[in-house]
Amino acid sequence: MYTVLSCIVVDHNPFLVVLAAAICVAGIWVSFRLFQRARDTHGAMRAGWLFLNGMAAGSSIWCTHFVAMLAFKTQAAVFFSPTLAILSLFLAIVGTGAGFALASSGLFRLAPEAGGMLVGASVAAMHYLGMLGYRVDGLVHWNQNYVVASVVAGVALGALSLNRSMRPVTIWCRYGAKVSMVLAIVALHFTGMAAMMITPLRPVFAPAEDQTWALALAVGGVGLMVMGMGIVTALIDHRTRTVADEDLQRIAEIDPLTGLGNRLQFSRRLEEGCIWADSNDTRLCLVLVNIDDFKVLNDLRGQTAGDAFLEALGVRVNAFLKDGELAMRIGGDEFAVLRRLKADEPVDAFLSRLEAMFRRPLKASGSQLACSAGMGVAIYPDHGLSPSDLLANAGMALARAKADAVEHTQFCDGVMDQEERRRRGLSQALRGAVERGEFSLFFQPQMDIPARTLSGAEALIRWTHPEHGPVSPAVFIPIAEENGQIVAIGDWVLEQACRLAVTWAEPVRVAVNLSAVQLRQENLVARVAEILETTGLDPARLELEVTETSIMADLGKSLTLLHEIRALGVSVALDDFGTGYSALASLRAFPFDKIKLDRGFVADLDGSEESRAIIHSVLMLGRSLGTPVLAEGVENEAQLAFLTGAGCETIQGFLFSPPVPAGELARQIQSGNAFAHSGTQRHLRLVGKELAVAG
Repeated sequence: MYTVLSCIVVDHNPFLVVLAAAICVAGIWVSFRLFQRARDTHGAMRAGWLFLNGMAAGSSIWCTHFVAMLAFKTQAAVFFSPTLAILSLFLAIVGTGAGFALASSGLFRLAPEAGGMLVGASVAAMHYLGMLGYRVDGLVHWNQNYVVASVVAGVALGALSLNRSMRPVTIWCRYGAKVSMVLAIVALHFTGMAAMMITPLRPVFAPAEDQTWALALAVGGVGLMVMGMGIVTALIDHRTRTVADEDLQRIAEIDPLTGLGNRLQFSRRLEEGCIWADSNDTRLCLVLVNIDDFKVLNDLRGQTAGDAFLEALGVRVNAFLKDGELAMRIGGDEFAVLRRLKADEPVDAFLSRLEAMFRRPLKASGSQLACSAGMGVAIYPDHGLSPSDLLANAGMALARAKADAVEHTQFCDGVMDQEERRRRGLSQALRGAVERGEFSLFFQPQMDIPARTLSGAEALIRWTHPEHGPVSPAVFIPIAEENGQIVAIGDWVLEQACRLAVTWAEPVRVAVNLSAVQLRQENLVARVAEILETTGLDPARLELEVTETSIMADLGKSLTLLHEIRALGVSVALDDFGTGYSALASLRAFPFDKIKLDRGFVADLDGSEESRAIIHSVLMLGRSLGTPVLAEGVENEAQLAFLTGAGCETIQGFLFSPPVPAGELARQIQSGNAFAHSGTQRHLRLVGKELAVAG
């Protein structure tokens, strides 16, 4: 080590050593930048970058070596072989390029280390080939130990360099890689120079230092030019990539149809707007806009017309925007508009301008098209303390705006939106509720008055949510019909009701409701037949209830379906009779097996002559058609007395029994005490209360 340091300090020109070191450091820095770029690319592009990498690394190492040789001071005359000098340059470029290529190839696990060793070996080969071209007028003796040490140092440090570059542990490894490569070159060169001892034959006491400096500067200049080419290439590539990335970012955030920002840009802008509002102690207005009847436009005129409409609307919106306002298309027919508000700035003028813009007729595809929209408004931080909360509340307000036939612009309303949020939560919770076993069946008995016996039982579904607890069917059934879950739920009710009815001790008929959505199922009849076969229930014991509204939605298809159901031996009842707009038309169109009088008429018996007249009319109509009439909602003795006197023979209601669990109904049927009418109001109420408690 002392000999090597002595060689550097005593036997070399310090200024040229500094020049060689500067060339080495700059060259290695450029080389690793090019190497990193090569690692980021593939195929022919990677080959091109590796070529530049080899040129920069090899030429800078060769220049370092050549200038450092010129810095070596000796009393003998020195000459250089041009052929061997050029060959050593070629060897440095090819060898280092091959080493970097091997390191980045991924051919085997130790490829980075093997590539580094190849780089170090190439530097050693270049050095000693160059030394063969170093002709001196004297005797040269080589210390073999130093020669071996120089090669080992170059190979080991080269392997360490690319190991740190390709397998970084911390952010400092990228600097460690460059430092290791510089040390590999420096250690190899100066250890190799320390291995050489020269005995001059004709001492030269006045070396031509001017020529040495000129040659060193020329070599250094050429090396720096080569490295400069690499630097310029890398900078041009970096700028090109930056511009391309900016273009891609711009394209990624722009809706190509309207020219407005898309959902990706909206998310970013909304977050930035909230941060801006917090920083400036002010507010941000978010308006969600949904175009009315856009699907109708697509259906009637085609998607091309719909695209033309959106394109024209995008032009209009772009012209509408003022400073501090942004508009984005975040869905097929949904837009979002952001406006930065001052602390006390009212929003009315902005919303009026926005409403007028979105509701003005629009010319597209050569036609004047109507344009209207619903708008949901939320203001940060008044209506949400985070971008997600603000967006959710604006969405709730938009849902109310779309449902309101008069007020098409709605502000966030905590109470109303909380109910809508609960509704949406229930809609989500309904998915999979059947599989999770959250539903159960209750049954409400139907009483034959003359016989004082149980004639049937209506299956009623109950839902107990793990978090919300019991949820009323009046709440979740409409939600299930909207989101399509009613099909799976109705199928479960039908199968479960049939399966339980088979276990009853007496052949009591079971009634199951069918929704309008179920009536639109193509395989409904086949599914009913399959359930009857699977459960073993006699078809005569199954009664399917449909409402007037459900069959009138598609009368022809519904009637065909009901005839097919009756062909299975299943009876069909008309539920909630009297609430539809075409009750008599329903009876004329299909011979129902039973008419169920809506509970509203029974509830109004005490104070409504009209209800009494209607009940008399319905009962007379049933007798004339030969169709039994069942009165729902019977809750007191007065109602029972009137219905009995009017000739109603079957009733259902709390007077005899509230809905009870399946097990309770089965026990009552088994005991033969199926809610027999005692003749006293007090006893009937006690029975109802006892059964309600049992449920």
